[in-house]
Order: sequence, then C-alpha cells, then structure tokens
Amino acid sequence: MILAIRLLPLFALALLPAIPAFAEEARLEVSQEDCANIMKYVEEPGVEYKPGVDVDGNPVAPADLDGGSQIKLPDHITIDLSLPLKDLIKHVDPKLKNADVYIGAVEYDIASNRLYFNGQELADPAANAIAVECRKRFQ
Repeated sequence: MILAIRLLPLFALALLPAIPAFAEEARLEVSQEDCANIMKYVEEPGVEYKPGVDVDGNPVAPADLDGGSQIKLPDHITIDLSLPLKDLIKHVDPKLKNADVYIGAVEYDIASNRLYFNGQELADPAANAIAVECRKRFQ
C-alpha cells in the first residue's frame, strides 16, 4: 500500500498532459522523495570542468604535459538521418536505386546535454518544468 501511495503523485503527473484544461488550473503537491525520482542531474552553474585548476581554484599542471591535442571539439554534434528510397516506394526507377530520402537531423548540444530532432527538443517539457521546480524547492 505504501508503494501505491508514493506512486500516486507520479501517476497524477502522467495524466496532466492528457487533460490540458485541468492541467492549467491544477495544483499538485509533490514530496521531496517524489522530486528526487523526477529530477535529472544537471550541473549547477560554476561546477563544470575548468582546465588548469583544481576544485578549489588552485592552479595545477595539465594532464597532457606535452601540449596535448590542438583539436577544438564542436559545441554541437549533428547526425543527418535518411532512408533508402527503395524502402519507401515499391517500384523505384533503377536510376534511383541508391537514392536516399532525407528525414531530418538529430543534434546533440554538448554544453546543455540536450537532444533535438529538426530543432525540436526531444524531452518532456512538463517533466522538465517539474524537475526545475523540484531543484528550486529541495536543493
């Protein structure tokens, strides 16, 4: 019975998007334990890796003493998605047998740790909003 009671707020959260008018006016109480189950890890500002300093801000020797790689990594990684035309159409002109149809692009933003498909974030906005509120209240 305790498990059912603890899962009830999460079940209620899952139902809110199905009832838009209700979701806009509803007030939902979520416990700190529920928030811990909902929240995703997101680095707090200022805790990201900084080369050349330790956790207290003191200078340290770099791990790559010989200068290391000079390659600059991109901020975003983009993967174009396509399907073979022959998989979409039964009778393809033989001249087009190797043609691909562009479907879209998946983009990963390294800094924000977010994934997008054709510019649309691949995440649940309601769950993200709840996680943000949980962080504000319980951390």
